[in-house]
Amino acid sequence: MVINNVTKKEGTMAEMHPYHALNVDSIPVPAAIIDVKQHFFIEENEEWRGITLKEDNLLLKIMEDEDYSIRLNQQSYKFKRKPIDDSKALVMMIPQGSGVPHDHSHSAIYESLIHNTPTCVCIINKDGNVMEMNHSFQELFQISDDILGESLCRQSPLQNQPFMTIVKNGLKGLNTTGEEVTFDMGKQGKITCNITISPANYKTDGTVDSVGIILHDITEKKNYENELMSLKVELENTLRLQKTITYKIKKKDQDFIIEMAAGELLNKLNLTPSKVIGKTIQEVFDFHHLGKIQPKLKRIWETGEELTYEDEYKKLEYLASIVPVFQKGVVVEIIVSISDISLIKDIQRKLMESEQKYKSIVKYSPDNIYMVDTNGIIQEVNPAVKTQWDHISPHMIGSHFSKFIAKGSKETAIKQFEVALRGEASRFVTTFENGEGGKSHVAVTNIPIRVKNKVIGIYGFGQDITEKLKMEEELKEAKELLEAYFEHAGDGIALLDPEGNVLKVNQQFESMFGWTKDEITGSKITFLHQEDQVGQFKQNLETVKDGKRIKDYETVRYRKDGSPVEIAFNMNPILNDNGSLIGISAIIRDLSEKRRNEDLLKKSEQLAMIGQLAAGVAHEIRNPLTTLKGFLQLMKENAEDDFYLGVIQGELDRIEIITNEFLALAKPRAVKFSLTSLTSLLTSSVEFIKMECLKQGVDVRFSVEEAEIYCDSHQMKQVILNVMKNALEAMPSGGLLSVHLEKEDGYGKISIQDNGSGIPPERMKHLGEPFYSTKEKGTGLGLMICQKIIKEHHGSLSIQSNVSEGTTVTILLPIAKEK
Repeated sequence: MVINNVTKKEGTMAEMHPYHALNVDSIPVPAAIIDVKQHFFIEENEEWRGITLKEDNLLLKIMEDEDYSIRLNQQSYKFKRKPIDDSKALVMMIPQGSGVPHDHSHSAIYESLIHNTPTCVCIINKDGNVMEMNHSFQELFQISDDILGESLCRQSPLQNQPFMTIVKNGLKGLNTTGEEVTFDMGKQGKITCNITISPANYKTDGTVDSVGIILHDITEKKNYENELMSLKVELENTLRLQKTITYKIKKKDQDFIIEMAAGELLNKLNLTPSKVIGKTIQEVFDFHHLGKIQPKLKRIWETGEELTYEDEYKKLEYLASIVPVFQKGVVVEIIVSISDISLIKDIQRKLMESEQKYKSIVKYSPDNIYMVDTNGIIQEVNPAVKTQWDHISPHMIGSHFSKFIAKGSKETAIKQFEVALRGEASRFVTTFENGEGGKSHVAVTNIPIRVKNKVIGIYGFGQDITEKLKMEEELKEAKELLEAYFEHAGDGIALLDPEGNVLKVNQQFESMFGWTKDEITGSKITFLHQEDQVGQFKQNLETVKDGKRIKDYETVRYRKDGSPVEIAFNMNPILNDNGSLIGISAIIRDLSEKRRNEDLLKKSEQLAMIGQLAAGVAHEIRNPLTTLKGFLQLMKENAEDDFYLGVIQGELDRIEIITNEFLALAKPRAVKFSLTSLTSLLTSSVEFIKMECLKQGVDVRFSVEEAEIYCDSHQMKQVILNVMKNALEAMPSGGLLSVHLEKEDGYGKISIQDNGSGIPPERMKHLGEPFYSTKEKGTGLGLMICQKIIKEHHGSLSIQSNVSEGTTVTILLPIAKEK
């Protein structure tokens, strides 16, 4: 562009990137920015470019005469010049006379400056109050039109001392250009602005009556500068740490002469500048290395090409950069820069080794390893995936990982993926659809892949735990079965440590001995022993420690209440995988029931024998007894003294009673069961025996509840009368007979109690045996018959007795169920 023979310089930095605050395109009159030192136009607006000027040396005239004016197209224009900084100024052509409405021009300039510029603009009056501001200014400082007419410097965050000083200077008529001020924006942080204060209201005569404030947000620029400074410092430190050599080489005749050598790396090669400067390369380098570098120097000298290469010299790995220096298109010297890259090469080798190790781990790992990008798309899988999930592995790469997760596990897998995206490793168990309808339970570890502190992907390590879970489930079931067996076993079980301390006992152990597991856990099991048994226990413990077993050892141990219990126990060592003793199991069987069964068997054998004997005896002696009784009766009628005959008669009667009892015991009889009121049966029996009680001075205490049973009423009455008769015989000097009937757990419970002399313990265990009786003339068969009758009625008869306190007989009979 040419304006009055003044040429605008094309392609200048100012044209490409304006560094002044004003934008001439926002001024509605012809305007331009000029370089006041070199006298050329930097920037013009459309109005300026649209005017053709014929004045010679116009720019020089404008520079020399501040009131210079011209007339163009019947309109007079005055040139007004306003400095921007030391080297730049704003020039405007201001129309003169009445041809242009001043107010309109004034308004247009303001509106254009404020609203059309992309920078932050604010206009204040001479009092410092806000007149105009554009949207950029409001957005930067987060203020609204409400502050129009108010003081600018009283607005937060513009209450900044450096800024307020600049504004005050501007109101005094002082220009400010390129001043940097940092504002505190609270939670939004801090911003830095480049501030220019200049006149904003241009009248037709060029005078100024208000101030414009133009701010450029250079926060990002400052951040870049700070970052650049940090990088510069880091680069300097890096260069300082890296040892280098710089050679300057020239060619003389056919030789290459080293004219300059510098750098700390010379020391590593056992060289100094004095040893190499002025020397030919043949004098400095050995024959082998010379054969490498001499052809390179010749080629570069001839072609002018640059060359970079890596090599090794005297165990030094280096990077060489060879740059030719030209004068008038001819190579005149060569600059060679040598950098020690030994450390870098070591790192590279270690990285390569690490990479190979990693690849080996990935390749040969039995676990499934896959890599996904930040979108969840699978990028790589290792051979284990292809082997274990052969049905789906061909479809995995390029697919979203969730495609292969079972429906019920997708949500958890995606959440764990998002955790890894945030930079945290995560572990979880999920279910994979492994093709053909199969499923695999997999323990997954997601590890974020970081590059420059940014997650660029995720490695997933999946261990197939389907078999493990199956085994754990089977183990759990086996454990539950063992626990159930342990807790509900019919024998008492105690687990001990190697020193005999209780670790655990089952319910049967608690029932057998009366202690709870909380009371004895941690205690030595010798609480079951009497003092003289502890030695034997220690001997047994040593036997088990030697790895031997103790089987069916019968002995006596003692309950919590001190009562003895006959037991048989087994003790077995518990060994770990190494064969070391870690515990002892003691299985204890209560022999009380076994002993009772043995006693019952013995009594049954006795009964069987007596039954056989009874049948024979009864038949053999009954007929002779009948004959004897008949003849005795005749003898009594004729005898004068019947004393001896009376004694004989009594003894024969006793033989007859015994014979009848034998027959009752041995001979099966037809039993007729019918629904009978046990209450009535017991009441009639008590009434029957009351008279006998009065004779002996025995009081009767009687209470009953209503109860019905199925029984043979004659046999049942026989039992009740027999027991009450025994009770009376136990109280020859009077006493109290208590008879009660109550219902208990579906049974009618008859209790017949006397307060006689009681039965000693040593005689109690023989009760019910044939021919054993506590009475002088008893046969011992009555109680056996009673027990037999009660047993036939599906009931039970038990006796409890304490010496000097009396005896209680308890009969339990099943109550008839209601139809």
